[in-house]
Amino acid sequence: MPNDEFKDAVFRETKTTFDLNSFEEDKFALVSLIKQTKSEVNIYSHILCPVIFDTEEVVLACEQFCLKNHRTKINVLVNESRPITRVSHRLLSLAHRHSSSVFFKTINPLIHSREDDFICFDKSAYFQLPNHQHYEAKCNFSDADQNSRLMTFFLDSWARSEVDTEFRSALL
Repeated sequence: MPNDEFKDAVFRETKTTFDLNSFEEDKFALVSLIKQTKSEVNIYSHILCPVIFDTEEVVLACEQFCLKNHRTKINVLVNESRPITRVSHRLLSLAHRHSSSVFFKTINPLIHSREDDFICFDKSAYFQLPNHQHYEAKCNFSDADQNSRLMTFFLDSWARSEVDTEFRSALL
């Protein structure tokens, strides 16, 4: 379970970088960050690790985020669509229910793939799995510099990628 300092972390105020050492801590951090985010969540992931992203807690936090107002947006950029569309991933179902808030794309194969998964929250915070196949992660509730570095890759990749037909058919 996360320590008290982590539990009390405040979006855009707590500048500590937290090292997360379990899937439970990863989920707790994501839920806390999503709940405190105002307008935009940008996810880059290889396959949206089900143990983290396909959980009731994370998907419920995402749904509550979508319902905050009509301007909230979750952009999801993945390396592979098949693992997500084959298992009826909950985030994909959320995209169906909130099609004006949740958007999926598969990364353009011409873009060099990264080893990590990351999520940027507004222009302030981030969550990162340095190795997308492992649970050890780090997050910071107020690090605009690291968020900006991650967002540079995300925005360039998002602009050069397209909606995968696998996502379209899964949404129908």
